[in-house]
Amino acid sequence: MIPVAPQGKPATMDKTVFRFFDKFTSADEATRVRGACELIAFLASEPEKKEKERAYALKRLIRGVGSNTNASRAGYFTALVGYLEQVKDTEFCPGIMEIFSLVKSELSDSDKDGDDDDKQAQLKVELRIGKISVCGAIIGTGLVEGASDLELQTVLKTLKKGMHKAATPLAIMYLSELVKRIDTKKFTSVLWPVVEPKLNVAKEEQTMDTIYFLLAATSAHKKSVNKQFFQNNFGSPRMFHESNYPYLANLLWDIKSTVTINHPLYDYLLEQLVEQDKVASFWTHGVEPILKDEGSEHKFKDIVALRVLITILNRLKNFQFLPELLSPGLLEMVLRKTKNFAQLSEDVRELYQEAFEALIQCYPKISDEECKLQVFEKLVSAPSSILIEKYASNKIIQNLLATLSGESVQKAAQILKTLILSDNEAVLNQERIHATQALQKLLYNRHVLAENDWRLGHIKFFLNMGVFYSADGQKILKSSKNQSALSAELVPTMKSSFFHCLEQRHSKLADEKTFLLSIVEYVHEILEGSGVKTLRVPLSDEHLQYWHRMYKIVNGKQKNQQNQKLATVFHILVLYMGLHLFSDPELAASSIAELESVMKRVQAKKSASKLAIKQNGTAAEPEWIEVVVDLFLNLMSQNSHLLRRVIGHVFPHLSAELTLTAFNQILSVINLKDKTNPLSVDEKGDGDDGADDSKMETDEEDDDTSGVESDGGDSDGKSSDDDEEDDDDEEEEEEDEFSDDEDGEKVTDKMRLAIQQALGGANPETDTESVDLDDMNEEEGRKLDEALAAAFKMFKQSKKTKPTKAEERVETTLTHFRMRVFDLIDIYLKNSPNIIICLELMLYIFEMLPVAIKETKHKQILDRYRQIFNNLTKIKQFNIDVKDVSAEQLPQILTDLMEKVAKGSSFPDRNQYLLKACQFIVICSQLIEKDSKPANNKKHATIDQVFCKYLKEFIVDRNPPLTTNVFQTLFRMGWSGNWLLAKTLAAEGLKQETRIVRRTQTLQLLKELMKNRRFIAADSQTAQKSLKPIANNLAGYLEEREKSANISQNEFSELLQLLQELKNFQQQNAGLELINWKRTGAQIQKLRRFNLNSQTMNHYVRLCRQLQLEPIKNSQDKQQQQQNGTAKQNGVAKKKKKTDDGSDSSDEEEEEEEELQEPTSNGAVKRKKNGNAAKQKRLKKEERLKAASEGLETVSFVNVE
Repeated sequence: MIPVAPQGKPATMDKTVFRFFDKFTSADEATRVRGACELIAFLASEPEKKEKERAYALKRLIRGVGSNTNASRAGYFTALVGYLEQVKDTEFCPGIMEIFSLVKSELSDSDKDGDDDDKQAQLKVELRIGKISVCGAIIGTGLVEGASDLELQTVLKTLKKGMHKAATPLAIMYLSELVKRIDTKKFTSVLWPVVEPKLNVAKEEQTMDTIYFLLAATSAHKKSVNKQFFQNNFGSPRMFHESNYPYLANLLWDIKSTVTINHPLYDYLLEQLVEQDKVASFWTHGVEPILKDEGSEHKFKDIVALRVLITILNRLKNFQFLPELLSPGLLEMVLRKTKNFAQLSEDVRELYQEAFEALIQCYPKISDEECKLQVFEKLVSAPSSILIEKYASNKIIQNLLATLSGESVQKAAQILKTLILSDNEAVLNQERIHATQALQKLLYNRHVLAENDWRLGHIKFFLNMGVFYSADGQKILKSSKNQSALSAELVPTMKSSFFHCLEQRHSKLADEKTFLLSIVEYVHEILEGSGVKTLRVPLSDEHLQYWHRMYKIVNGKQKNQQNQKLATVFHILVLYMGLHLFSDPELAASSIAELESVMKRVQAKKSASKLAIKQNGTAAEPEWIEVVVDLFLNLMSQNSHLLRRVIGHVFPHLSAELTLTAFNQILSVINLKDKTNPLSVDEKGDGDDGADDSKMETDEEDDDTSGVESDGGDSDGKSSDDDEEDDDDEEEEEEDEFSDDEDGEKVTDKMRLAIQQALGGANPETDTESVDLDDMNEEEGRKLDEALAAAFKMFKQSKKTKPTKAEERVETTLTHFRMRVFDLIDIYLKNSPNIIICLELMLYIFEMLPVAIKETKHKQILDRYRQIFNNLTKIKQFNIDVKDVSAEQLPQILTDLMEKVAKGSSFPDRNQYLLKACQFIVICSQLIEKDSKPANNKKHATIDQVFCKYLKEFIVDRNPPLTTNVFQTLFRMGWSGNWLLAKTLAAEGLKQETRIVRRTQTLQLLKELMKNRRFIAADSQTAQKSLKPIANNLAGYLEEREKSANISQNEFSELLQLLQELKNFQQQNAGLELINWKRTGAQIQKLRRFNLNSQTMNHYVRLCRQLQLEPIKNSQDKQQQQQNGTAKQNGVAKKKKKTDDGSDSSDEEEEEEEELQEPTSNGAVKRKKNGNAAKQKRLKKEERLKAASEGLETVSFVNVE
């Protein structure tokens, strides 16, 4: 605040203004800006009282813009512009002439004549920059817009006088800004006469600054600079003329530092070219010659080109010019630089990526499809290359293809096909490979999905080029004329693309069969007409016979129309296997034979009961589905994405036929207890160590880049097994820290036996005395040392060592195979699974969980186990067959689950798994009840009884098999068995002898039941009937609590909430009287004898409002306690009472109250017993002292001094 001066004396200046200026000289920009803001805010507060401060600040700011450092000049200039912007529309705004009077006084060099010449020259430069900066502040803040001619001339003369060497660009920049702020009349009469002498020179003498000014002038005042001026100086009637473009382009490229790229001329010039639709002509006549000139001396040619291109693309409106901007010179330069992309500096790489991104942003804005195709052809053809994406790690081509329409996609495919078949030697094989892969992906573009014939033609093209001898993909050649056929280097890519195309699914099975059959018939015609000599890898006679068998199967007439869908599935499998003969003949031939056998068995007889495995006491022949599952597992173990895709596609249609035995075949693969490798054993049981493993070692390779997969083995990345296989190798290489218990016991026993044998000669014949090592001679000692060394060496060798790389590779391969099998299980669970199979799966997972949790190498498998548990509880529809499963089986399954898991050894998250398992069993019982006949509806009650048994154990035991979370989940479900559980809970859990914790949890569970309003409303009559005994037990519980006058805070809170829910239910069912609410209200008021926390108090107040009672506040309760002479804490009386044996019962009460209600991971309840802990500590101390004084009872220290 400005101090008030005494009357008659001038007011003194507030010294606060001095402290702001120190921040303007800081090297930190944020500090300078903050200081400027603080100064402006200070001057803006009470401005009428700060005339002296404003005058002083303006003087300091004008003096400061002439400082000798850039940081100081920037700081003062920022503050000056901000201040003038703040006051320009107020009465406190200084006039232009007032400002220049300060410039004359503060930025004068008249008193520096005594300095030497260098200092004097430097000072003049600083003063010129200061004066120009003041002019810039006047122009930038808009003060000049209302200036008179005299004021404007003063500004212009100051700027013109400051045009000297380094200060010239700054002056012209402000002049260019001034041009945009004044009208044409003032420009013509005042500004142009001042600057014309400086600008009326030949174009060779022009600079970026003068060209920038001329562009600004001609843009703002088009007729003010006449044609004669440009004709005399530039040799053209206007600035933007074809003859002038080379000059302008050279002006942009002829720089000596990358800092110059930030000159405003670049943006302004290109912006004007874009607005006048002359950018294409400028690029063709001005830029392209520079880019194509290999002998050019421009040091930063590529950087300037990218800067210019980015600026144009960001401002471009007419995208018809885009193909012309992608000129051969530009594309050749970009391709040459991106080939060595990693060697470029980080800043240059970012500039290239910015250019690519600017190009990508243009694609959606192009409305003309022909323009898009021109851009596409320029990017994939010479002098560019389709590999530019790979070099620059940017998807500039793929993003363009994504914007094409259906017709344009077909034309783009033809461009790629032409590139593949090009006989130009300059086209690399790597480019053809990349084009082939791009064409294969383009066939399934969303805009051409309906073009089946067009797509089939291209698939046959891949087939002809990859499987047969062909030069153009149309005509098939014989092996004797294969000189003109496609190069052998490209054949694997063509073959891979063909099999990739087969991976794509069709919405209907019939469409897929038609698609495959058309390809098979096409191949069959070639083989019949030209023979196997047309194949690049000829089939043997045996394999050719399998082809004919396959062809006969798919073209045979279907006798049984009822199995039409099943026949279609098998035909699809056989067709795939027939085509797979050209990839893996042995596997395909054996698969065709098995499928043929299965089809005959399906047609010959109907399957017996799905769950039967014996007939007449003898082993039955395997069901056909078991053979199919075995075949699927064999195919999934191969290194072929196509086979996995096929299985994933047809398996949902076979899931309804799956038997328990067949499903057990699948489960055997994920059996972690079985240490044998399922991949090392073939169908006949012969060991083939690593035969299948070696096939899968390349499973993680990226075939998109190599293109050398035998059957098109790479997928589009959508299968879940690929996601699983991308995990870190570090996790797979971790050493297994948990050894098997049995192995550990064997090692310990062996070591103990070896040590006993080593000590055998030294062992005494009797145990009366031990061996004295001093009595042993040297020979005996040496033998003992050797024996012990051998024993410990054997122990060391028997210990587990880190697995070798080969073992890790085998383990990784097996894990990946198991992940694919898990995919089968997921597919099955999503397609109306059988209940009994799901229950078997649940029990099986419980058996495997401890093993998966114990060993860290099974982390991926453990995650899939958890996923299965989640999926089980989300199944919406089951394939229920009452003959296979009934409600009588569920109680036994539940009992087995409780005995083996809940009461078995503990493992992490066991309770969560048990919760989901119980939830799933209840869901199954509901579905079976719904599907069963009414006469059998009562059988499901046994499930209620089993849960009631464990509910009673929960109430009584401290470590029950099931925790409260399980029962909470059950009470939240719409299950009719909840009423029996609730009645049992109310009868057993509210007894006097029940522990406080369990009573509290009982009230909590009953509250959960009452909150399940949808379940209660579903059968209101049953609800009313069942709630009566529950209400009676609750009334008896209240009577007991009232007599004992003893209730904990938590128990009281849960009781209040339960009563609220009961009251709400009674209000919704008029005429129903479950509880005597008047009596209950009195009991609640009597139990209200201790301080309530905020949450409990809220529940209490709500219940009092419902019962129309007056709530008792905590202050009233405290007065009542003082009158009664008792005190309570957490609802438990502190007053002691003697038990029958004379001990204090208050300790037991406190102990019960301090029990924590949160279950641990194994279901046990934690307890804090501070009193017992202190007592045990004291007893242990007494025992230690007693042990230490043993033998000293007769010693007396009385006479010791």
